[in-house]
Amino acid sequence: MRSLFANVNPDDLAKQAAPLPSDLEKRRVGSVAVKSMDRAFVSIEEENKRLHEQLVGAEAIVELDPEKIEPSFVRDRLEIEENENFAAFVEGIRENGQRLPILVRPLPHRPGHYQVAYGHRRLRACQILKRPVKALVRELTDEELVISQGIENAERLNLSFIEQAFFALTLKDQGYSRETISEALGRKEKKGIAYISHLTNVASAVPEDLVRAIGPAPAVGRPKWEKLGLLISDRRLNKAQLDRVNGVKSTSAWQNANSDQRFDLVLKALQTPDAPKTEATEVALGHGAVATVQFSARATKVTIPESAIPGLSEWLVARLPELAAEYRRQTHGADR
Repeated sequence: MRSLFANVNPDDLAKQAAPLPSDLEKRRVGSVAVKSMDRAFVSIEEENKRLHEQLVGAEAIVELDPEKIEPSFVRDRLEIEENENFAAFVEGIRENGQRLPILVRPLPHRPGHYQVAYGHRRLRACQILKRPVKALVRELTDEELVISQGIENAERLNLSFIEQAFFALTLKDQGYSRETISEALGRKEKKGIAYISHLTNVASAVPEDLVRAIGPAPAVGRPKWEKLGLLISDRRLNKAQLDRVNGVKSTSAWQNANSDQRFDLVLKALQTPDAPKTEATEVALGHGAVATVQFSARATKVTIPESAIPGLSEWLVARLPELAAEYRRQTHGADR
């Protein structure tokens, strides 16, 4: 070995062994390319795995007869067709088709029939248009149905405050826990559970028929609904309040108002103080003359026909101090 490398300069050998910059660049590029290919293969494998899982768990979208689908056993919306945007919604489906499927579950006691979990507006639009409705069919328990129903509406921000309130109250009346109701409304946090109490308290204070007359009122929040509830006793309008509301509903302002404006009309009507009650009676003065006496909480008004008994009014006014003193003596036993 010594004879082989006896005449070799170690410094020259080191220079020859050192790779050229161009060689270094080629090696670096090659290394990066290999790593990039490795990552690409890993990504493709992960994507294939994800797609496989989706295909395995995928649910087929089917077309169903909308007349064989009944609404959820829990109503989450007020009248669908009274919403001012519903007509445009129907036209959109007529022109562009139904883009999102509804979710239904089969009814075991009625083969070929289903119950909708969410998508009531899409279902109603397809019923009006007399076309099949696209749907996902899934086996759901009652609790799973209401949770699916509530979460879909909560995520799409479709329910107004009062619709959420009546949805929560209906679930409460059917025995569901606050935790389940909270989850159905997409509010799993502790504040959400406390919020359920606010919803059910408001819904318990306002008559359902009044709410349905007003509509969803999307711009009206909790404070105004609570204010309206405080004006109503035992969730029933008294006769005077009912007369006021019926009077408002008969006006052209009500007919031309949207849901938010109808709420304002009702609130204003119920906040207006009652007009003082008045009673009128007639007192015969003899010889065909009749005086009219009108009583109210604030005053008593006596009307004497001057032509029938001329001068009686002046005489009575002159005698009023004496009559008042006599009244005090009779009622209090002394002249005061």
